[in-house]
Amino acid sequence: MFARRHWFVRSAFLAAALAAGVAETRAQDQSLDAYKILRSLQFVQDSLVLGDHSASELQRYLIDSLDKRLRAADNGTLADSRNADAVFVYVMSGGNPATLNFLASRDTQGYLDARVVNVLQKYLDGRGAQVASSIASLSEEYQGSPIGPYLNLVAGNVNYPTDPTAALIFYDRTRVDAPGTILEEAALRRSIVASASLKNVDRAFGYSVRYARRFLHSPYASQFADLFVDLAVTNDPGLGHDRISEVADLMDPDRAQELYLRISRLATLKGKYDLASYTAEQARKLNDVLSGKGRAVLPGLYEHIAKVPSSNVSAIVEQLSSIPRDGLSDRDRALLDAAQRVGEEIVRPVEISGSGAEVVDGDIQTADARPDPTTAGSVVPNASTATNAAVDDFVTQGRNKLGEIDSLLSEEIGDR
Repeated sequence: MFARRHWFVRSAFLAAALAAGVAETRAQDQSLDAYKILRSLQFVQDSLVLGDHSASELQRYLIDSLDKRLRAADNGTLADSRNADAVFVYVMSGGNPATLNFLASRDTQGYLDARVVNVLQKYLDGRGAQVASSIASLSEEYQGSPIGPYLNLVAGNVNYPTDPTAALIFYDRTRVDAPGTILEEAALRRSIVASASLKNVDRAFGYSVRYARRFLHSPYASQFADLFVDLAVTNDPGLGHDRISEVADLMDPDRAQELYLRISRLATLKGKYDLASYTAEQARKLNDVLSGKGRAVLPGLYEHIAKVPSSNVSAIVEQLSSIPRDGLSDRDRALLDAAQRVGEEIVRPVEISGSGAEVVDGDIQTADARPDPTTAGSVVPNASTATNAAVDDFVTQGRNKLGEIDSLLSEEIGDR
C-alpha cells in the first residue's frame, strides 16, 4: 500500500513538472539548444517507465521537436559537446537514423566522433555484428559520459546473439550508470533474456525481482510478464513455486492473478501439471482479495485441466462439465472442449486387443481378473500391478492428448 501511494505521489509530481517543462519547450523550441530539448525527452521517457503513461504523446512531440531542431541548427552548434552528445542520444532513444546521416554528412569540422557515427549507422541499419568489438571499446572509452549508458545498452544488444555473457556485463553497466531510467528498465528486461539463454535461472530470477520492484507500471511491463511466464514454465521445477510467488507478491492482486493464470495455462499446455495446479490454486485464492473483481472461472478451469492426467479422472470430467462457458474466451473454450474430450476418452471402456481385457473408469479388467460368480471374493494375483499399469497408461495418454491441445492453441503460443 505504501509503495503504491509513493508511486501515486511521484506520478503527480512528475505530471506537474512535465506541464511546466512542456510549456517552456513549446514556447522556445525554435531557440533552445538541442541538449536542452533532449533533457526534457529523457525526463519524459523516464517518467513513462515509472508509470506516467500520459507522457507518451509528449514523448512523440519532443522527439519530433528535437529532430527539427537538429536539422535546422547551424553546424557550429555541434561545437558544444553537449549538443554533439544530444545527436547520439537522440538516435539511440528512438530518433530518426536518417537525421544522424544528415548531420554527419554536414560535419566538416569533426564535431561528431566518426567512430561513434560509424558504429551507430551500422547498428541502426541491422549490421551491428560487424561492429561488436568496436562498440565494446567505445563503451569503455565513454564510460561516465552522457552517452556511456546508451552505448553500453547498444553494446549489450550487439553482443547478445553470439556472447550472452558479455552482453550481461554491458547491461549491468547500463543499470549501474542509469538507475531509475528507461535505460535501466530496458537493461533489466534484456538481462532476463540473456540469463535465461545461459540457463542461469538464479540470475534471471534476480533480474526479475529487480524489475518487479521498480518498473511494474512501465508500458513495457507486459513484455516482462511474457519473459517471466516463459522463465517459470521452461525452468520448472528449477525456479520453484516459492520464487514464482515472491515475484507475484510484488504485484497488485489483479496483476498477480493474471501472472499466475498465464503460468498455469502455459504449464498445462507444456504438460507440467504440478506447476499448473499450484499457480491455478494461487490465482483462485486471490479472488477473495479481489472481492469479486477477479477472474472467478479461469482458476478452476486450469486447476481441473491440470488434474486430467490423474487417477480420479471421472470426477475431473464431471467438474469440467460444470464450468460455465459464458465467461470464457474462445481459446479457453477450445481448451475446455479439448480437455473434456481427453477425459472422456480416458474413461471410456476400451478393449485391449489380444488380451481379452478392458479398461473401465481407470480400472483394468482382464478375463482372468473378472470375478467368477462361482468364486466370489477370490483374490486375483497381479491385479494391483495390472491396475497400476492401466493408470500409468492413461496418464501417458492424458499427456499425449494434452499435447494435442498445444497444437489447437498454437496461435496463442506464437503470441507470447
